[in-house]
Amino acid sequence: MVASRWTAWTDGNPGRRFYGCPLYNQDGACGFFAWHDDEFGERANTVIKELLDDIDKLYDENCNLRRAKYGQRLGEEIDTIYGELRKLKRRNELYDGELKKGENKFKVAMALLFLACLWLSVLYLKM
Repeated sequence: MVASRWTAWTDGNPGRRFYGCPLYNQDGACGFFAWHDDEFGERANTVIKELLDDIDKLYDENCNLRRAKYGQRLGEEIDTIYGELRKLKRRNELYDGELKKGENKFKVAMALLFLACLWLSVLYLKM
């Protein structure tokens, strides 16, 4: 079995590479371990830790900016949808007004038709 090369991210050995059993933390692991890199100096460890902290901060900032941008885009889409909704409500109100006018005209026409039928019935009965 070939040993795998890993990178340690512990506080004592940040970024230091090592070889280890490919079955590390599994049943049947042989326990093989050997450092690939020489031990880093204290200053190198400090710099690596600071760089890792900077990476974490940049990652968090990037996530926050993406969320803000996504939220802004959603806000713009919501504004557009509300604008369309207002237009549709106004159009619906106009159509409701037209429908009421049509219903009133229909009622008047039906009343006139009823009166005409009644008048014709009276004329027919007088004959």
